[in-house]
Amino acid sequence: MKKVPVFLIVFFVVANISGASADTITVGTDSEGADYASIQDAIKNATAGYTVLVFPGNYTENVYVDKELIISSLSGNPLDTVVKAANSKNDVFTIVSDNVTIRGFSITGAGIDQYGDDKAGIYFEGANNGIITENNVYSNGYGIFLHDSYNNTLTDNSAYMSGIGGIFLWNSSYNRLYNNYINTTNHEGIYLYELSNNNELNNNTVNFTYSGSGVALSLSDNNNLTSNTVLNSNSGVLLTGSKLNSLINNVANSNNWNGIDFQESNSNTLCNNTANFNKNNGIFLIKSNNNRLDYNNASNNSYHGINLNNSSTGNILTGNIADSNGKKNIHVVDPENNMINAVLPQESDSAQGSDSAQESDSAQELLFQSHIPSLLAVIIAGLIISWKTRKH
Repeated sequence: MKKVPVFLIVFFVVANISGASADTITVGTDSEGADYASIQDAIKNATAGYTVLVFPGNYTENVYVDKELIISSLSGNPLDTVVKAANSKNDVFTIVSDNVTIRGFSITGAGIDQYGDDKAGIYFEGANNGIITENNVYSNGYGIFLHDSYNNTLTDNSAYMSGIGGIFLWNSSYNRLYNNYINTTNHEGIYLYELSNNNELNNNTVNFTYSGSGVALSLSDNNNLTSNTVLNSNSGVLLTGSKLNSLINNVANSNNWNGIDFQESNSNTLCNNTANFNKNNGIFLIKSNNNRLDYNNASNNSYHGINLNNSSTGNILTGNIADSNGKKNIHVVDPENNMINAVLPQESDSAQGSDSAQESDSAQELLFQSHIPSLLAVIIAGLIISWKTRKH
């Protein structure tokens, strides 16, 4: 193949990689006229701020990035540019510098190290302001792992067949995860772990996590989850010891346990989420207080639609739809210490026997309660008229 003209490389860089420098080096074979035969050699010889363009091909190496670079496949197509770990006991890409972009690769082959730790396809360690986009990351311990890393953007990646998880954040905040697809992982699809705060998860899809949750937050606060879809996982969305998170317009359907599950998680907001056809509860809270559940749909679940279980108080439910569930549509263990403003449909989950002190009142009872002021007004007016008639 002839050497790629310089003007074509410059055009590609300017047109396809936002903010890229005109300083570009290439990776490929001698016949392609590339500057280097391996990605690592190109990185070693690049100046910070350079762009490294990789010709289509198969590259067997572990890549260590310690300077600001844009590393991109020339085609932008991950199917024709594959990077496989030379040593499966290491991460495939290890990023330790800020402002690094990884774009357009298939990345595979990271396994378990000598200490029993799973390694990642892409690993950020203390790396900020990076971009991971349009990669296929498969058959690794973790797909993408961010540790102590802030303000990174992960968009349009696929992570599948991971031994542990698809995308894992540990003590990593202010990151953006948009339009990623996670499929067939042994544990969590997306996991925000321990002090991973103020992240945004939008329009991600998780399908088939065998023993973990589709999306899990543990000890992580102030995150926004919007328009994500979780299907065929253990639990759909699981929050543990996490507060002040916002879940809006998410779908958690057809999971093997609960659709949305809060455990010891307080002051979160659930609005317009759908949790249907799950094998346990649609929405489940245990030891979780002061949460808002507004206009969610929890229907056709095998157990309860919405289940506020032990030691859950101060929660407010407004305008939720819960219908055709296997047990109760709305089940509240402590109804006196939770507020149910409106529940749809208006069919009553009538309390029976010993359950009467534990079941939530139906929308019909709420409707009756809403008419109490009018009834009192009519009664008082009647008494006044009766008193005046007797007086005259």
